[in-house]
Amino acid sequence: MTFQILKILTLSSYFLIALLLTFCSNNEKVDAPENIPSVKTEEVKISITDQKIFGIQSGIIEYEITGSQTGNKKLYFDDWGRKQAEFSNSTIKVGKFSKHSNLLKITNGDWQYIINLEKKTGTKRENPVLRKMYELSNQINYNDFGEQLVLIEGGVKTGNEDVAGKNCTIYHFKNKKSKSWIWNWITLKSESLSGGVHITVTAKNIMENVSVPDSVFNPPKNILIIEVDLEDLRNQEVEIGN
Repeated sequence: MTFQILKILTLSSYFLIALLLTFCSNNEKVDAPENIPSVKTEEVKISITDQKIFGIQSGIIEYEITGSQTGNKKLYFDDWGRKQAEFSNSTIKVGKFSKHSNLLKITNGDWQYIINLEKKTGTKRENPVLRKMYELSNQINYNDFGEQLVLIEGGVKTGNEDVAGKNCTIYHFKNKKSKSWIWNWITLKSESLSGGVHITVTAKNIMENVSVPDSVFNPPKNILIIEVDLEDLRNQEVEIGN
């Protein structure tokens, strides 16, 4: 592996990271060892290996992006969603403003990478799911973990509808001004409306339980990776707030 990693420990440096990446797609790896180690989050040991993120083991899903943003997206996943690689190539247009982006988001075990494939730069950070797992750690839950993740984001069921031949449950997220059509805890369609920007992402082709090469979940070579210490940033934000 030849990508480089720099560690950022100051809040001001964090804002420089945004300059390395173009506008992200609509919503917003290193090969993980067979037994991914637990990480310690605020004195509670959390391990992503304890949970199934999706309801099926592996797959490849192709999406179309329409509305204020146009383009396509392709999601590869394995190990019940604990490994994901999402390629998106799109252009957003708002008035006279137009911005093209070619991004790759890799989630593998405890880490997540967001990479600008054109600029060959990216960031490495703690998998956001770990924070949600910590928030759920003191609660008694009887639902699938995928459903818990939806509910903790404020999702409210509003109906059912088929997308790409799959019966989905529709969840409305008022705080995000968005809706998601979810099947097996995988979003097959999403709609968002904010500030006059309307974006729809719709699955067009789904391949279930197929073999996905593990190399897909590795960051490409010759990418400059900046590591973001989210815990350090959170602590600095608290200090600034005080």
